Amino acid sequence: MLDIVRKALLAGLGAVTLTKERAEVIVDELVKKGEMSKEEASKIIEELLEKSKEQREVVSDTFKSEFGRLRNDFGFVTRKEFDALEARIAAIEEKLGIQPKQEVVIDAEPAPAEAPAAETTEEKAE
Repeated sequence: MLDIVRKALLAGLGAVTLTKERAEVIVDELVKKGEMSKEEASKIIEELLEKSKEQREVVSDTFKSEFGRLRNDFGFVTRKEFDALEARIAAIEEKLGIQPKQEVVIDAEPAPAEAPAAETTEEKAE
């Protein structure tokens, strides 16, 4: 019985998103219905929370791994790598006596739509 309840809760709630409060509510309902004792309920709650924690860690590790793989596949650099390159460029510019260019700010706003083209002389003649 406990195994069936455990599997049903894990499947129904999603082990990754299970919170202690949610697990307690569900298990308390089973206790009220007489389908399990309070001792069994507390044991199941602890097991479910541990399983939920393990699943969150698996998802987190998988995400980090996949994100790192994609970063490498697309050739993106990390913030640390970018900052190191920026520092190297600044040092080279200083040695060469080059004035660093002003910081480039990329505007996140989309460019305005182009205005309609002016009439050509052919169009005016018509």
